[in-house]
Amino acid sequence: MDNYHVAAKTCSIIHCDLDAFYASVEQRDTPSLQGKPVIVGGNPRSRGVVATCSYEARQYGVKSAMPLVQAQRLCPHAVFLPVARQRYQEVSRQVLHCLRCQPQVMGAADYTPVMEILSIDEAFLDVSSSLSAFGSPESIGRTIKQRVEKELNLKISVGISYNKFLAKLASQLDKPDGFRVIRADEAWALLRPLPVQCLWGVGEKARQELDRLGLYHIGDIQDLPEGWLADKIGSAGKLFWELARGIDSRPVTPGRQRKSLGREVTFAADTTDINYLKDLLDRFAVELCRKLRQKDMEAGTVTVKIKYSNFAAISRSKTISPSNSDMLIGETAIGILQDAYPGYPPLRLIGLSLGKLTATPALEQGSLFVPVEADTSEIDRVMDDIRRRFGSQAIGRANALTWKIPKDE
Repeated sequence: MDNYHVAAKTCSIIHCDLDAFYASVEQRDTPSLQGKPVIVGGNPRSRGVVATCSYEARQYGVKSAMPLVQAQRLCPHAVFLPVARQRYQEVSRQVLHCLRCQPQVMGAADYTPVMEILSIDEAFLDVSSSLSAFGSPESIGRTIKQRVEKELNLKISVGISYNKFLAKLASQLDKPDGFRVIRADEAWALLRPLPVQCLWGVGEKARQELDRLGLYHIGDIQDLPEGWLADKIGSAGKLFWELARGIDSRPVTPGRQRKSLGREVTFAADTTDINYLKDLLDRFAVELCRKLRQKDMEAGTVTVKIKYSNFAAISRSKTISPSNSDMLIGETAIGILQDAYPGYPPLRLIGLSLGKLTATPALEQGSLFVPVEADTSEIDRVMDDIRRRFGSQAIGRANALTWKIPKDE
């Protein structure tokens, strides 16, 4: 191992990850569910997928993103529950308070302002500037863990290391209810026997590519000369080579902006009804653009995803001038659908996502030479204001009267 890796590094990055979050909230709130296999995602007769499941269900091979019908075959006696997003979000806010602040008896001071929220159930903290005030990272991590269990009756796994990759890996190694520290002098040997899937960014496709190259364990990548893997698979190869050596220079980034916003639905029955699909995209555009305007943001890409009855899926994207206009984004999405889908074979899912999100500019310079398109932004803002005052159904475009939007399965 080279000098970069044996050099002293302070383990000041903490990764906190709630264990089977949705299912744990359900088991906590309904004591009769404790100890039982719980699967959150909806009706097992629907065509949805598992959002998450309890560890009791995982013993039967149930996994997140697995079709619910398959989960029922594996664990027929499981309790299937719908996704209660608002309740989970409220509990998540309570957990984040425990991560962010010292206990009230200590004055509720912030452990650190450097906290990066990854998702509803996990976050990074960089406590490098807080050690003199609150003690060692291990002490802070254990306090957080104990508070979440005592105050919220939930289990949270905590990992600590000198960078984000290893802190996240540490939180995964001893799940559930884990606590692990990975120090610089042990990282190389600890990583070596692990499968390549443990590297950040290695999904199924990347794993297959690495398998093709004869790289099955992280140690196989550690043994490669610098540049070899990048020559074979591009920039991802450089990233994997560095992570295999415990190198990760990404900082913990507080207030990280969301990169995309999306909405999708799985149909109760396959469909080829193009007008119905267009209505869905129009409706999704209205929902997503309203969220963008609430956050004073605009989107620079529009992506339509479709999944066929045989589970094959495709996505098509288009770059646009940054916008949060319902009509513009809806029309763009419908245009993408018309180009990508000829009306067969039947679809089981359709989705719309908006990417390259940026802040809405206070003023925008017009052009003397480019024709000005119809500006509906003022109409959108007025409609948003009416909905805030009188309810979400108070006003809408006329074509919305024909929309028949299925609930998420």
